Amino acid sequence: KLCQSVLTVLGRQVQPSCQKTCLETLRILSRDKRVLGPVATVEGMLVLTGMAMLRTGEQDWHKQETTQDGLQSEEEKRVVVEALKCLCNVVYNSAAAQQVCVDIQLASSLCASLRFAHTWQHEVGLFILRLFFLLSALRPDVRGVLRKDCQAVRLLTEVLEHTLYVHWVGTYEAARPEPQDLPLPAENNERAMEALKALFNLTLSESRNEVSILCLCFVIMLTRSTSGFLC
Repeated sequence: KLCQSVLTVLGRQVQPSCQKTCLETLRILSRDKRVLGPVATVEGMLVLTGMAMLRTGEQDWHKQETTQDGLQSEEEKRVVVEALKCLCNVVYNSAAAQQVCVDIQLASSLCASLRFAHTWQHEVGLFILRLFFLLSALRPDVRGVLRKDCQAVRLLTEVLEHTLYVHWVGTYEAARPEPQDLPLPAENNERAMEALKALFNLTLSESRNEVSILCLCFVIMLTRSTSGFLC
C-alpha cells in the first residue's frame, strides 16, 4: 500500500523536494522483493523512467540531452539520481519489472543516454551505466538487441574512451599518460568499471578477437590510471 501511495504522489505535479522524498522512500522499499507489485508494472516503471528523464517507447529519445540540461536546481538533479537508484533496485529484484523494461524499450533509451555521456553529472552517469549492466546481465535476450540494433558496444567503447581520457595512436595502442598526469579520479574509475561490466555482458558470447582485445586494452589502461586496487 505504501508503494502504491508513493507512486500515486509521484504521478502528480508536485515540487522536486516532495519527489525526492518519495523516491528516497521508494528506494528503501524497493530492496524488498515482496512489495514491488505496484512498481513492477508499465504504469509504475513509466513513472520512474519519467523521473529519471529516460524517454521510452515511442518518445523522442533525442530530447533526453536537452531535458537533462534543463535541470536547474540541485533538488531536480537529486530527483533524477534517486529515480535511477530506484530503477536499479526494482530491475534487480523483480523479474516482472525486467519484462516491463523490454516492453517499454528501456534498452534503447539507455543507449540514447550513452550518446550524451560527455554531459553527464557523475551520479547520473554511474547509475545509467549500472542500470544498463543489470538489464544486460538479467535479460540475455536483450543483449542481441543492444549489440545489433542499438550499437551498444560502440557506444560503451566511446564512454570508456571519454572516461579514461584515451588517445589512440594505433590499432589497440593508446598514447602513454604524461609523467605529470594525475591518477584517474575516483569518479571516473567507478564509471569505467560499470561500463566494462556492461561491455563484458554484451561480448560474453562473441567470438570476435578484436572485441576481447579491446576490452583488455581498457582494463590495462584502467589499472595503470588508478592508484588503488580494483575490486
